[in-house]
Amino acid sequence: MSKLTSLNAEVLVIGAGIAGCCAALEAAYAGKKVILISKIPPLHSHSVSARGGVNVAINEPDAFAHINDCLNAGRGVASKDCIEYMCESAPENLHWLEKLGVQFSKDESGHYKNKAFGGSNTPRACFSKDRTGLAIMVALIKQIKKNEQITLLDQMMAVELIQESRQVIGAQVLHLRNTQLFKIFANSVVLSTGGGLNSYKYNTNAVSTTGDGLSLAFNAGAALRHMEFVQFHPLGLRNSGIQIPEPVLGAGGKIVSISNDNVMSRYYPEKKELAGRDKVSIAIAKELSNHPGSELYLDLTNIPEEKKFALKEASLIAATYLNADVTKDKISIIPSAHYLMGGVSCNINGQVLNYMGDIINGLFVAGEAACNGVHGANRIGGNSLLEVVVFGRLAGQNAAKLQKKANYQSASFKEFTFPFGDSKETMGEILSTLKTTMSQNVGVIRNENGLKEQLKILADLNQRYLDIKISDRTHFYNQQIKQYIELKNMLLISEAICRAALCRPESRGAHYRDDFPSEGNFFEMATLTYKHESGGMACELIRIS
Repeated sequence: MSKLTSLNAEVLVIGAGIAGCCAALEAAYAGKKVILISKIPPLHSHSVSARGGVNVAINEPDAFAHINDCLNAGRGVASKDCIEYMCESAPENLHWLEKLGVQFSKDESGHYKNKAFGGSNTPRACFSKDRTGLAIMVALIKQIKKNEQITLLDQMMAVELIQESRQVIGAQVLHLRNTQLFKIFANSVVLSTGGGLNSYKYNTNAVSTTGDGLSLAFNAGAALRHMEFVQFHPLGLRNSGIQIPEPVLGAGGKIVSISNDNVMSRYYPEKKELAGRDKVSIAIAKELSNHPGSELYLDLTNIPEEKKFALKEASLIAATYLNADVTKDKISIIPSAHYLMGGVSCNINGQVLNYMGDIINGLFVAGEAACNGVHGANRIGGNSLLEVVVFGRLAGQNAAKLQKKANYQSASFKEFTFPFGDSKETMGEILSTLKTTMSQNVGVIRNENGLKEQLKILADLNQRYLDIKISDRTHFYNQQIKQYIELKNMLLISEAICRAALCRPESRGAHYRDDFPSEGNFFEMATLTYKHESGGMACELIRIS
């Protein structure tokens, strides 16, 4: 392939999961030239693994109950404006997806079938068989490939945002096939790279979700908001962290001890397994902590015949990864890092904000990488697919409104470089230590001593990272270079989570501190993590305006 030096677009979208694809399509519909880049093939994105469904109050008189469920889950730190917009626009977005070709499951009367998720007072998740995320991605990619306004480039990884006169005007991009660095200039940039929880030993994320967009934004002056709110999925397989889909609990699944004691009936006798992901995960973590060496199990052996349709995906996962039959075998489980409710601070329009609340011109964010407060302290199952569509589209629409900036070619910036050479330090050892210690010290249950210990560990790992040299000098698919960038991003995101968790001296939603087991007086308070003028990382607990 000939060497690339630079490309130009009106809108650059970084990340081609559902949020990025929605943003790209909306910008293209507005008549803009769009470049959509992804470091992996789009159909390998983490969006594809979202199985459960999209929350839409389509079988309800209005969105009031949906809004109320979101506010209750958010525990006083959620954005009511963003929640109302998301829930009220949900039906229109559902129909938009249908027009693109997504076929949602319906009954014989033509009504949408709904699944139940913990945290919702009524089943409202519309789904496409058992692979809703995949169905949406297939439809989006089909539309993108037909749209002449969009250029889709995969195997492309953004390594740094380009800024000029306090505006983001593009990005430096690494071509992963041949390790060439080049520049993409644009009127606006949309970050839609997903979360970044691969720094945990047990996690449900695709290996590609390493916090790239959060790191890009942070280094460009953005604040990270609510980073302490990491959602743990209660049904992670004990040997890998891969999750069993939550609808099995709505179908009657139980969490039991080795003696067949129903654990959740002791913690939440009314809702039991449907008490919400945060509560179920915390209860499991407490049980495992109180009984070292013990295991807890997901029991699906007594699901009523009329609800066994909900076991299809769970059966496939258990058979594939455990060689087990869920109708006969109990599955050993452990809470697994699942979803980052925090992310790049932004407003309802997707515009990225710094720690003062000022807009960073030219930069937008959407999807799991973003935090506009729509989830608050805890996300309801089924809201993630809704969020990425609603706010992905909105970010694309607003990014398309920006007009051409100054001459891009005059922009001054330092070209990204890599430390080639030989060293004794290895990325694998640093990553292994990072994963193990994050799960130990910043897991489902946290405390001040563990968080402070983790910050010391992270300081040491960051120092060791500086000693890494890239020994592989080949140009074709150089994995060491990719891993070098991803590890740096994971270290940054891990520190942000740890500092935010230490900054919030209370338990709230998915954030549980055993040294502060109750909610404190921190309603309408948010943590903001940002780059200090000294170059280090700072975190503050501030009043939500």
